[in-house]
Amino acid sequence: MRNALVPKKLEVFVWRAVQRRLPSRVELDKRGIDLHTIRCPLCDEDLETIDHILIFCKHAYDLWVRVFAWWGLGNVTNLSISEILRGNSSVGMTSLGRTIWQAVEWVFSYHIWKNRNNKVFRGTNWSISVAFNEVQIKSFEWISNRIKKRKLDWLSWVNDPSVYLKL
Repeated sequence: MRNALVPKKLEVFVWRAVQRRLPSRVELDKRGIDLHTIRCPLCDEDLETIDHILIFCKHAYDLWVRVFAWWGLGNVTNLSISEILRGNSSVGMTSLGRTIWQAVEWVFSYHIWKNRNNKVFRGTNWSISVAFNEVQIKSFEWISNRIKKRKLDWLSWVNDPSVYLKL
């Protein structure tokens, strides 16, 4: 999977997520690695699958709701992380708009994974507001530095990024 608007490390992350190669607790358990629990370390409400940690965990889901609202795209659907990362949520957008939206989805997914790892390995707590603001900034930086056809405007990006779906 390729998207020229994000760094290579995000492309690798997305490929690993789609192929079920991220080391979630369920995936590690399938490979015979003995863990004291395979429950989600963020919410402890379900097994830690890749779909759970990146979409359905209450922390991730709350972040996705904010992202979809920020872009004016309505509600988060019941898509799998594989379907989201492959662009199945970008119906009705222009080609460049799809590429920009996909890059935003990839950045948010990557950030959710990083926050999960920070909780597991460093004991840091999850803050939806802080995570949302950090990813707004990071997605703007990565995309605006790589986009060729148009210069992105920070105020538009923060206040109404849906204008970029029509490019």
